Amino acid sequence: MTGSAQIRQGIVLLAALVMAIAAVTYLAVELIGGATESHAKKRGSGLTLATKTYSLSQPDQKQRLTVTCPHHKIPYGGGMSSSPPPSQGTGEGVYPHSYERLGVQHGYHVTAVLYDPSKGNTTPRSITLQVLCGSKLGHMTPPHTTVNLGAGDTKSAVATCPGKRHLIGGGFQRTDFTSKGGDYVTESRAISPKSWRVTGHAFGNFGGEMTAIAYCQHSRKPLVTEVSGQTAIDAHQVGTAQTPECPAGRKMVFGGFSTDPTGSTFFTDGGWASDGSRVASGFNNSGSSSNLTVYGYCLKI
Repeated sequence: MTGSAQIRQGIVLLAALVMAIAAVTYLAVELIGGATESHAKKRGSGLTLATKTYSLSQPDQKQRLTVTCPHHKIPYGGGMSSSPPPSQGTGEGVYPHSYERLGVQHGYHVTAVLYDPSKGNTTPRSITLQVLCGSKLGHMTPPHTTVNLGAGDTKSAVATCPGKRHLIGGGFQRTDFTSKGGDYVTESRAISPKSWRVTGHAFGNFGGEMTAIAYCQHSRKPLVTEVSGQTAIDAHQVGTAQTPECPAGRKMVFGGFSTDPTGSTFFTDGGWASDGSRVASGFNNSGSSSNLTVYGYCLKI
């Protein structure tokens, strides 16, 4: 073999080795923490929907989950979906303890629990987080209001935008329920152009904290318009509600939900559908029919 042929063969072998190392490194990143990398889909008007998928497999397992915006974009609202969804009859499935925007980290956070009242033969679930990202978003003020719920309590917390600021959305955090009891959110939505209300209920032998979060921007006038959809859910069944799309010239940037009667329904998946509308699901843990309403908040972008 000539010297030039040996050099060419060496280059080929070196390139193959580099590719193999890169493939192994990528696989390792994919497997760490049971999460897959984020993917982004364009939504028009400079908006991008980024996602990241995790997995839970043990009964009452809780995990903090986050998804970040690509290319230093700025987060609006977010959401969560699980697969398979909660089981009809038992309600075994994934439910959120928090739904909150991460301003400094440019992303969205959900702490999720794999609720399984039977504690046997738990079906593993994958959980996909969403965050809507854009490049044009001014300074955000996030007032928080926290209440404490004792066993059996139902309470509301209201976070209100200060001064000349109005809502573009809201969220919640700090609930703690598992199959043993605790508190869970039954409502998270705007009740005025400046205020976001979160209602929760506690069951079992203990309660916990619950925090309402309002996301506010400077404006002399209201910033968002609301669209909503509703569904009835039979006892011990799962149901899904969906909003219509936003009016022309507006984009859905946050979502919310409410359940009736209060305490009847565990909120589960909530996020954007493929057409840009908003969906929310719930498991009716009561012995009679309940109603689930999903809200979408539409901003002129």
